[in-house]
Amino acid sequence: MSASAHRAVFDCVVFAQALISTNGSAAECIERVRRKRVVLFASASILREIRELPYKISPRHGVTVEQAEQLANEVTRIATIVEDAPPIYTHPIDPDDSIYINLAVATQSMLIISRDRHLLNLMDVQRSEGKSFHSLFPQLVIMPPDVFAQQLREEERKEKQ
Repeated sequence: MSASAHRAVFDCVVFAQALISTNGSAAECIERVRRKRVVLFASASILREIRELPYKISPRHGVTVEQAEQLANEVTRIATIVEDAPPIYTHPIDPDDSIYINLAVATQSMLIISRDRHLLNLMDVQRSEGKSFHSLFPQLVIMPPDVFAQQLREEERKEKQ
């Protein structure tokens, strides 16, 4: 593992996007987990969500049950799987998103990678839920996969210099 490996939780949208576009930023983030640039944490709930993706994603994207199962199995191999984290935080807008926050806190992860607007809005301290979130978890950062992938590329570029 790299000395600069990031501890992170990916929300299910990242996994869905990686299945839909194997060349996109979400797939790039998963590739960084394979290369041990990112220490990924997942839970039984997240693995279950990955397996349910073919039933939630539009059929036009062509995500199969087999692909979702293969990804869930890979996540089991490359991530640290922990028990579902204790419910210390409930998202005020979308309680289903709470599992990602609780897992990040339980694993001392500093990052949640997501495109979910309810999660990303927690970074906006102008919003009441963002202000409250920041006061509870000032160390936790939520960012979209394209921003995270760019950050990782920049870090790797600097290391090579």
